[in-house]
Amino acid sequence: MDRSVRPRTSLPAALALVMAALLALLVIPAHPARADDGSGSACALQGTTGYLDEGQRTDYTRFQNPIGTKHVGVVYVDFPDATGTALPLTSYDDTLKGAADWMRNASYGRTALDIRAPYAAWVRMPKNSTDYNWARGFSWTTHQAYVKDALTAAAAAGVDLSPYDMFYVVPTATATAIGHTPTFVQDPAVPTWVWNAPTGSWVLVHWAVTFGQDMWHWGYKVADHETAHTFGLPDLYAYSGDQHRYVGGWDLMGRISGPAPQYFAWEAWKLGWITDGQVSCLATANSYATTLTGLEYGGTGYRLAVVRTGATTAYVAESRKAAYDDAGACATGVVIYKVDTSVTTGNGPIQVVGNPGAAAPTGTCTALDMQTWRPGQWFQDDTARVRIYVNGSDASTDTVWTYKW
Repeated sequence: MDRSVRPRTSLPAALALVMAALLALLVIPAHPARADDGSGSACALQGTTGYLDEGQRTDYTRFQNPIGTKHVGVVYVDFPDATGTALPLTSYDDTLKGAADWMRNASYGRTALDIRAPYAAWVRMPKNSTDYNWARGFSWTTHQAYVKDALTAAAAAGVDLSPYDMFYVVPTATATAIGHTPTFVQDPAVPTWVWNAPTGSWVLVHWAVTFGQDMWHWGYKVADHETAHTFGLPDLYAYSGDQHRYVGGWDLMGRISGPAPQYFAWEAWKLGWITDGQVSCLATANSYATTLTGLEYGGTGYRLAVVRTGATTAYVAESRKAAYDDAGACATGVVIYKVDTSVTTGNGPIQVVGNPGAAAPTGTCTALDMQTWRPGQWFQDDTARVRIYVNGSDASTDTVWTYKW
């Protein structure tokens, strides 16, 4: 959720509750691994930011390939100035099951996080919690030092670090100085080596989610959000101004607690959960009719209709239904959004297109949460020479006509 990489907290009473939101991301069926170049589709856009963006190409020398089972080691840490209280740490595998189930559904079973806590006790950090200068926007080097301290202490306590692809570092809830939850992503130019005492050898650490006290606010889906950063996804909420003006509650990378947090189809395509054969691509002047299967459902049908508008831009239409990870959706139908792969994380690389005919929000829904398009409605951008018309809808699909002239 943050631009960096964040830690999480453990509260005595609440811990069993929210840790139910964070520890066990799951098991996966086989699917072809993604190449670094991603898709060969004419509608695939490459990123230009050099870091987290919506470009199809992901640098897997830095980020984690999402396809397959990822072995996640959980380390619980406390501090000289913030000691951990007695907690049923061995029950966390059960209580954190929600995060695993959520990721399994979102990836159609193609990403599994096998999350284990190998040491059911607090590991003491060498410094006070206040000495880690925990703040939004802190440096990568400061973050690296925290990760190294946590994992070095864990290894000294007998934890073998070598079986794990990434780590979740969970601080005691008494460590109020560890506030937000950033994700640590390796820099191959500055490798993060940690002495693995149980094997008497060095281990290279690639990725870690360092949870903070905000995990108690966000719940288990903060694990899904932060883990997606290790896969190369950017933040879709705004780093300044109205935080949720770009996508509202339509994607977990925007508002973690949103009513319809399934990753956008564009991101599922980037991550290899959707294939080129499930993308209706309009890159030159033409028109197509496409029946889109609801993004929440499995199967092999079309999931997104893309109209390419430039080297780094496109409009995308996808079908959203109130099911599975989107069971709480405020509105259903076609969601239309603009993608710009030249835009950096936190600055709106995806922006949902507003529908003047959308229903008014009710309850806790916001106006942006209501921006679906129904049969007979259309969106048109005369400058880009694009029109997207919704032709039909049923319980599990929506049909759109895409035009480019």
